[in-house]
Amino acid sequence: MLLRPATLHDLPALHGIERSATELYYEAGFSPAQIDPRSEAEIRQLLKYTTVLLACDDDLPIGYASYYTRGPFLHLEEIAVHREHRRRGVGLALARQALAAAQADPQCTHVSLVAYRRARWAIALYTRLGFDFLDPASAPPQAELLQEIVAIEAAAGLASECRVAMIRPALR
Repeated sequence: MLLRPATLHDLPALHGIERSATELYYEAGFSPAQIDPRSEAEIRQLLKYTTVLLACDDDLPIGYASYYTRGPFLHLEEIAVHREHRRRGVGLALARQALAAAQADPQCTHVSLVAYRRARWAIALYTRLGFDFLDPASAPPQAELLQEIVAIEAAAGLASECRVAMIRPALR
């Protein structure tokens, strides 16, 4: 498997991965009103404002991860794997690459993400990688930046009670 930066040329493949990955949520009982695949325009925004890594099996794009820096956090925006390539370590490899980027950044103290509480497969992956649920009582400095992300999602229509912030130190 090859991990490489995604480009606008990869837009159709990224959109296909996004649509396929969203099907897992529907199979788990989420409705399209709760989760909708990102549109091509939204994926263009990811490409413009975040680092997007594409996982390829030979030349076939099979997954992607998106992350960006927000204060002292490297925020993992998305990991999506095509349904035909799940449970083969693609998501794990993408997540580990994002963690390596955080470790390489001397300004980064923590890695953060926001996940659906009911997405057990995603929570299991993140827990395996050392993420814990954000505890306001022991939150690191500037943790309010993570709560802002949840608030922005809520304003965009994602129910905040369905989402949970997770965090881990950049070095572990």
